[in-house]
Amino acid sequence: MSSQTHESTRRTEAGPGTVFLVGDVFAAFARHEGVMTVSQLARRIREGSFPGGTGAASVTLGQGVSPYDVQFVRDTLARRGLTGVVAVDDRALRERAGREIAHKHRAENVLISLPRRTGPGSFESDLLVDSGNELMSDHLTGQHMQGMLAMEAGRQMFIAVAEQHYLPPEAVGNSYFVIDTFATRYRNFLFPLPATVRCEVLSHRSPHRTRTAFSCEIAVLQGGAEAAVMEVRFTAFDTQVSHAKETRAAERSLQDTAAVLAAAKEPEPAGERIT
Repeated sequence: MSSQTHESTRRTEAGPGTVFLVGDVFAAFARHEGVMTVSQLARRIREGSFPGGTGAASVTLGQGVSPYDVQFVRDTLARRGLTGVVAVDDRALRERAGREIAHKHRAENVLISLPRRTGPGSFESDLLVDSGNELMSDHLTGQHMQGMLAMEAGRQMFIAVAEQHYLPPEAVGNSYFVIDTFATRYRNFLFPLPATVRCEVLSHRSPHRTRTAFSCEIAVLQGGAEAAVMEVRFTAFDTQVSHAKETRAAERSLQDTAAVLAAAKEPEPAGERIT
């Protein structure tokens, strides 16, 4: 998958009068012109310095912004009578993938929008990083986002694509995904700006009714360039079958670990001790 052969279906460039809005956690990145944190934008609105000039303005969501943040900004605009002057584009945020296909219990941990089909075997989602995401809780270095966010977005993407477009209806929400390989190449920093996650299903086969094997290539793109590319092979198992396999594997691991610990505790024979 090459950034030169694909063009994003969503705009990521700022036009005249456009501000990129990022979460407060990305304050270091908001030092750039044309970028504001939620708190900075709200303060500017209350002070009457946003929007500047007489023309309309638009706010494009970057990363780290929650639906709660968007409502806070809209309420602040409404109190100043600016609802019709400033447009806040939160379409992607309202299309966040659901719990059933992303395999996450909490909405803030879902990193993608519902996948959109862009061609035969090709799909695309918006990257949606909430500042309350589990991977954001204790890691922030510089202005870029950590690489694990790209990997987790890729993982959620291939699960969502399989659930939404390839598995039979009775298997949706009733499948257990096992990763065989997950190779990642990082090519550029990923910043808290709009980004997309693309998935190309290279092959899929069902050797048995209880499992389907997939091979996919996934890319996280920003500004037309690839930030990360992942090659993934995984299998979707029927939940009952996978649970039985997992239970047997857990029992073997328990026995093997107990045997290793027991062997480590055995005293050395007297003749083999070094004095």
